[in-house]
Amino acid sequence: MASSLLRRRRVWVPLVVLLALAAIGAALYLRGQTAPEAARLLPESDAVLYFDLKPLRTFSGFGSTPVMHDPDYEQFVKDTGFQFEHDLDEAAIAVHAPEPSGDPLHPDAKERRFSQVLIGTFDTTKVTHYLHKLASDVERYRDTDVFLIPHEGRKVRVAILTFDTVAVSNTADDANIKGIIDRFRQIALPFRGSSLVKGYYRHVPLGATAWAILRMKTPDGQSVTLPLPNGIGFTLPKDTVTVASLRYLGSISFKTEAFTTSEADAKKLTDSVGNFLMLFHSIEVNTDPSGADKDVKVFFDSIKVEQNGTRAVLTADLPIGFVKKLVSEGPAVEAPKASAPTEQPKTSKPEKKRSHKK
Repeated sequence: MASSLLRRRRVWVPLVVLLALAAIGAALYLRGQTAPEAARLLPESDAVLYFDLKPLRTFSGFGSTPVMHDPDYEQFVKDTGFQFEHDLDEAAIAVHAPEPSGDPLHPDAKERRFSQVLIGTFDTTKVTHYLHKLASDVERYRDTDVFLIPHEGRKVRVAILTFDTVAVSNTADDANIKGIIDRFRQIALPFRGSSLVKGYYRHVPLGATAWAILRMKTPDGQSVTLPLPNGIGFTLPKDTVTVASLRYLGSISFKTEAFTTSEADAKKLTDSVGNFLMLFHSIEVNTDPSGADKDVKVFFDSIKVEQNGTRAVLTADLPIGFVKKLVSEGPAVEAPKASAPTEQPKTSKPEKKRSHKK
């Protein structure tokens, strides 16, 4: 009897261990396939952008160097207690199709609109008081206050979802922010975000701290032309979806995959990007004979572009020094100088012309 129990134990213990390992592996796999919550809350859009700023602060010192800000921003910090550099941890942004700009001088002009989910450290009392001061009206939706703030002829809607999460949308349709609130209340349910996120997030490399998924179109449904320096630009093939990402691997690894509908489109796009890089490199050499910055040179030398079936793939490595320069050399606002009393210009009598007559 004892020997039978021992044999059963020998069988069951390894089986339980295998099941536990399988469960852990499945959980890790599903986590890798699921976008961050902030991105999954966003509505349907032409593009989704996501940033996790915590690693950026760690390896670049972002936000640690005091910078003189614009007076309006300083007043915002004072009123809300929220400072972007220190307090924002995650940001997810949906880029919507262009809508009428509301400019009476240009009634046909259109601009893209955005919906955002921001996660960070908020003083909800100060932020709520600040929003009440700005809002022309406050709507109630599913026990959540939606603040309507007039801005440049349209309404910006802001909702505080919880102590660390705020939603913002400046689209004309209030369904976008209402959808964010609905999804936030159903976060425990197995939804995976908008169609772009569901369809392409699996192509974002594991551990990426910033990424974007884009299917940008013009108002007539055509793909956009990307404007580049020196008046150069190239058009993405129609229905191309682009997945770009940044992740830290000693240096910062940058990767962009353009998913086209055919190998011919992928080849055309790969050749266009390659030609642009060659042209840009020749311009850089000719305009800077003394040699480019070392970190910048390492970045451009690391760029590779290749075709992989129906995809055009670009990869590059950003040295930490290059990123620190981008972060630390941003435009700062100088402190206003005390104005010295203006000195009246002295009037002088017109000088008589000398006679050249002898």
